[in-house]
Amino acid sequence: MATFQKRISRGRAYWSIVESKRINGKPRPVILEYLGTADSFLKKLRNANSSKIRSYSHGAVAALLKIAQDLNLVQILNKYALEKQTRDNLSVGAPLLLAAIGRACHPTSKRAWHSKWAKSTSLSHILKMNLRKLDSQHFWDQMSAYPVEKIASAEEEIVEAFIKKFDIKLDKIFCDMTNFFTYIASTNERCKIAQRGHNKQKRKDLR
Repeated sequence: MATFQKRISRGRAYWSIVESKRINGKPRPVILEYLGTADSFLKKLRNANSSKIRSYSHGAVAALLKIAQDLNLVQILNKYALEKQTRDNLSVGAPLLLAAIGRACHPTSKRAWHSKWAKSTSLSHILKMNLRKLDSQHFWDQMSAYPVEKIASAEEEIVEAFIKKFDIKLDKIFCDMTNFFTYIASTNERCKIAQRGHNKQKRKDLR
């Protein structure tokens, strides 16, 4: 068993961690670690490198990014963009993809996309970039560069790529969209599907 041992030298106390071992049949204290004075040891402890561990949500975002990469999704979206603008080192299609991933993993508003969700995931590490600048204004500016009349064409090409890549049989596809909430405004009368009711997140205040 290891113990502390004090040794006095020139009026000062020095400490070591020792362990009793038998040497030539006799017990002897063997120094395992020299600590020095109490002050010097305390200084070492305070200056010691400490490791910090952070946990991030990874599986879902990594899987969705891999699928998007396999489908060349960003390139398809950029093909139909009105302007080939780049903002915060992201083309028009990139934030649209990131917004979609956020909606798939944890539905939230564009304003809270980073603070309420993205920063708790491994997205920044995978993409090797700071996503803090992707605020609501960033998303809206890039979405404004996407013509509404081209959305159907982009959607059709993405679906075709998905069907071909993963050999999807269309006779066995079902989509149930009745129990999650949206941020569609109450004043938006064009959308008749979204209504208030029961959803898994208990947000009865949202359609």
